[in-house]
Amino acid sequence: MKHLLTLFFLSVFCWSLSAQAPECDGIRYYDEIFDVDYTGAIEYGEALQPTFFNPDATTTLRLDVYEPEGDTLSARPLIIWAFGGSFVFGTRLSPDLVTLSNEFASRGYVNASIDYRLTSDLVVDNTPENGYRAVMKATHDMAAAVRFFRKDAATDNLYRIDTTRIYVGGVSAGAFAALHLAHLNELDEIPDEIYQEFLDNGGLVGNSGNPGYSNDVAAVINLSGAIGDTAWMDPVPVIPTVSMHGTNDGTVPYGSEIIETLGIDLPVDGSASIHARLDEQGIPNTFFTWYGAGHTPFVTDGDYMDTTVWTVRDFLFDINCPPEDPATSINDISDELEFTVFPNPSSGQVSLEFSAIEPNVKTVVFLDGVGRQVFSQELSNLRESINIAHFPKGFYAVLILNEDGAVLGKKKLILQP
Repeated sequence: MKHLLTLFFLSVFCWSLSAQAPECDGIRYYDEIFDVDYTGAIEYGEALQPTFFNPDATTTLRLDVYEPEGDTLSARPLIIWAFGGSFVFGTRLSPDLVTLSNEFASRGYVNASIDYRLTSDLVVDNTPENGYRAVMKATHDMAAAVRFFRKDAATDNLYRIDTTRIYVGGVSAGAFAALHLAHLNELDEIPDEIYQEFLDNGGLVGNSGNPGYSNDVAAVINLSGAIGDTAWMDPVPVIPTVSMHGTNDGTVPYGSEIIETLGIDLPVDGSASIHARLDEQGIPNTFFTWYGAGHTPFVTDGDYMDTTVWTVRDFLFDINCPPEDPATSINDISDELEFTVFPNPSSGQVSLEFSAIEPNVKTVVFLDGVGRQVFSQELSNLRESINIAHFPKGFYAVLILNEDGAVLGKKKLILQP
């Protein structure tokens, strides 16, 4: 049985060192192994930001960089984060972005938290046209940030970025920017209300800085965001996406509804609709629903933040260090054998319940997020109670094995404080 179980670890969770980059040791990108270096207020672009008194006024765009201290890797993945605030308020120093940037820098990613142009007059001019304009400005500025790091990689190489692994993410309005940057790639997708203005301001790429470099991205992190129309999400190029959203979000719709924030009344497609479209197009994606939660619950609740970090961590881990069989990973756990694990998430005590114990059902095994066995117990009852309070918080795979060690069924379990 031990031999078969080892083979399962290798095929589902572990990674061939001969086929993977040296950093794919099961620790980097997963565990917090670095202290963090911070550099603030780096200028990455400049863009038009008219005022009442000066229609030609511009603003300087800045970002903060969080890097793994002492890291010697020559080409590192980058996450660019954008804050939330309904496109009216917010800053790159938003506490949730500071937390996320530190969390992922400690795991080996370079992180950049960006400022982008706000549209404060949405409060008094809440027309659809001004709403589209707000998304356009934020998207153009995020594109300039992507190009900033590509330009650096081609010139000074201060940040040692692997330009094939640039990921964009954001919270609420920031997630709008990330989703539109990744998927708004045809001029006929531009709303009529701002079509000419869009062209005048750089079209699809914008003119916020660093021209001549690509603003393509490799993945999107969507935290309580939405896109104008999921029809814009095409299967080529393939851009994996992780989405997290609360079912009771009263600010950004969970599905496809009218967004009523600031009275704008624009139809948008939220995370549930994004997930459905990506599945339909065969685009790899992870979708985590906060049942009963409102808008961005992780901003004020540490438990929700932990779940956010773990979900994004596992999503990006599979991208950077994919299993040998990309169809099987901890993000794609299905169930063949009928059984239930509850409560899930759990804070320490879990129960397994079976509709029937078949003669060949023998053992339950828990694996951590990188495939290490942390628990095993023989099964004899239709319901088993297991105390896992001493496990580190995070994601686990629960496997049901037969007497030969073959996997009959599997579930994903979240252990939270």
